[in-house]
Amino acid sequence: MKKLIVLLLVILLASSCTKTTLLTNGDEAAKSDTKADSKITLQIWHTYSDMETEVFENKVIPLFESTHPRIKIQAVRKDYTPQLKDHIFASVADNKQPDMMRMDIIWVPEFARNGSLADLSEMNGFSDIRDSFIGALIKTNLYRNKYYGLPVNANTKVAIYNKRLLKEAGLTHPPNTFDELIRALDRLHEKNKDIKGIGICCSSGWGTLPYFWTFGGKLMDDNYTRASGYLDHPDSLAAIAKIQRLYRDGVISPSITGGEPGSWDGVLQGKILMIEEAHWFYTVNSIGANKDLLNDMVIGLFPDDVHTGTSIIGGENLVLFKNSKHVQESWEFMKWMVSEEPQQLMAETGLIPTIKHMQDANQNPLFTSYLQQLDRAQPRPPVSTWTDIDNSYARMIEQILTEELPLEDAVREAVVEIDKLLMNQ
Repeated sequence: MKKLIVLLLVILLASSCTKTTLLTNGDEAAKSDTKADSKITLQIWHTYSDMETEVFENKVIPLFESTHPRIKIQAVRKDYTPQLKDHIFASVADNKQPDMMRMDIIWVPEFARNGSLADLSEMNGFSDIRDSFIGALIKTNLYRNKYYGLPVNANTKVAIYNKRLLKEAGLTHPPNTFDELIRALDRLHEKNKDIKGIGICCSSGWGTLPYFWTFGGKLMDDNYTRASGYLDHPDSLAAIAKIQRLYRDGVISPSITGGEPGSWDGVLQGKILMIEEAHWFYTVNSIGANKDLLNDMVIGLFPDDVHTGTSIIGGENLVLFKNSKHVQESWEFMKWMVSEEPQQLMAETGLIPTIKHMQDANQNPLFTSYLQQLDRAQPRPPVSTWTDIDNSYARMIEQILTEELPLEDAVREAVVEIDKLLMNQ
């Protein structure tokens, strides 16, 4: 009897173990199937406009998802406000950042210094696409010899002329050099002394660096470590002196220090011969009272002087946050965004593409000069303290133009300030 009881217990235990094992295997299989069928959701923040958002969310993203069925892109639009950068920093601090973001190029070094961004330099395929971008665009992602983003769309500034004034000055095409531009202005002054030659938006780097660079100036060394020996170099002093002289002589409009006529109104109304501006000059003015006045405008490359006419780079970069749980999938999307098809789709909204072979593609005719100018454009120094450096630089220019300080004194003060800022970047 005892043997029978023991035998029954053994059978029951074996049966129990077998049942448990089968259930466990079934659960694991179910989990495995669920994992295989589930989608990975990647979140990206962006600041696209209404039209750009429409194309990005309804054309670009579905196109990517159709060829990457296990990846879902969740796009979150953010308003580009003065508070946005602080909002991003706070989100990173709370570990609530997205996987990726399309951000202003001048923000990249700040977030790289903060440790928020993933270094893309060692990512699989980075070396293959690093040289695929137009001109110096990739340098906008450089921070301490590592790259933290990809240029996803760009802008720069070209020379925009009042065609009627060019004709009155005896020119059938935009001037190729600043000397030619000034001679044209001299001929216009024979009839109207009030016409200005050049309208510059402001004293900041965005407004005046194209002139400073083209006139032979250099802001700092190639490694972005010091301004001393560069901003105060005789070549740079000569470049600033030329800006000062053109302002004194009435060639440069008072708009550079906030005066009138403003650059946009000035060139549209025939009060200024030339301004340098990004493509949004056309997109903004194509609607409203100034629409017909655009027919009087003609585009040219930035004129040459000591150096080939050199403009400035703006735009947005696509970055990957270090704490993303889906680094490889995010990187796959980022690489895809700088391929031809999505670049072409976003270009239809007026955004300037960033990759080289798009220069030869069938583009909006307005893009032709801007794409050519990108080959002759420089980035603002990719340093984390650029905002403060730009403030020092702009203040220096204003002090010189308004004669608040002698040129060399203003430059000397700026060099000291900028060197300190570079030490802390």
